Amino acid sequence: MKKIIALSVFVILLNAGMVFAQRNANQKSFKTQNEVSPSKAGVLNDEDYIQYNAPANALSNGNAAYNQAYNPYPGYYQNDNEIVLNVKALMNVKATGFLAVFNLTQVGQTAAKTNELMNTRINNFLAAVKQLGISEKDIYIDMIYLVPTFEYDAQKKLFSKTTYNEIPTGFEMQKNIHIRFNDINKVADLVTLAANNEIYDLVKVDYFVESTQKMYDSLRNECVKNILTREAALKKLNLNLSDKYEIISEHNYTIYPETQYPDYDAFVSQSVDAATNESGVTSIRKPKTVAYDQYPYNSFDIIINPDILEPVIQFVYNLKVKFTLIKPEGPKNNYIVITPSGEMKTLDIK
Repeated sequence: MKKIIALSVFVILLNAGMVFAQRNANQKSFKTQNEVSPSKAGVLNDEDYIQYNAPANALSNGNAAYNQAYNPYPGYYQNDNEIVLNVKALMNVKATGFLAVFNLTQVGQTAAKTNELMNTRINNFLAAVKQLGISEKDIYIDMIYLVPTFEYDAQKKLFSKTTYNEIPTGFEMQKNIHIRFNDINKVADLVTLAANNEIYDLVKVDYFVESTQKMYDSLRNECVKNILTREAALKKLNLNLSDKYEIISEHNYTIYPETQYPDYDAFVSQSVDAATNESGVTSIRKPKTVAYDQYPYNSFDIIINPDILEPVIQFVYNLKVKFTLIKPEGPKNNYIVITPSGEMKTLDIK
């Protein structure tokens, strides 16, 4: 009896440990899938450039090999009288408009019948959509294709093998419905109305924001302020910076919410009885957990609107400025000449 109790306690502790371990693994997997990648941001910064373009031995051979082959700005980091100030800024902006795309497929015996059945479903859906305050000018029907369908007909012959002939059976039509709206909470209502009309495929939801140039202008101004503040701080450290400076680079890109949905497995797979009794194991489909995870903040100097509740559009701006350090003048050598008369004169040699 004691052995049974001890074994039960051990199994409970084992299960609890595996649950916490799985939770930590899930969080780690969830975060690591949302790291910077060229497919998400579209523009590579310096770190991405090294990670995705440098060969395996570029970093292992030391800084010299890296600087020679993969420094995006060779020379600016090598002279002792130059300094580069780099600032990265990020701004979270709520979307001002959205676009939902629904896909539906219809089959029928003839092209006309297929189109009629398709239009019936679409018209019923759009009639319900307009009740949400969405006008007709915000709806677009995109015709994808109309193609014939075929199947095989078995033809049996005496004293010969059965042959299968491909014959036309009807038509298949596919259309997309584009719906533009300005309240993200309407997505749930749209999905429900679509399902009521046998439309089950929500292809995507795009996010839009007005005046993107104003966002980048604001980020640029904040980056310039940051550079000037750091320049003033360096002068307090007796670093005499020249008034002449050069902008090495500036680039920007936008991160949309649809690229920031990593997933992970929210379950623990275990079967002590199956392993002990060597019995068969039947697995079931386990859905993946998906959640929005914004672009991480740890690589930015400036973050505008960091506290967010819903998925946002993230604007990124990077500015690099090179300053030249004014080298202090060294001591001058004074040359004194004694004339034949014994008079001492100082020579002005430049």
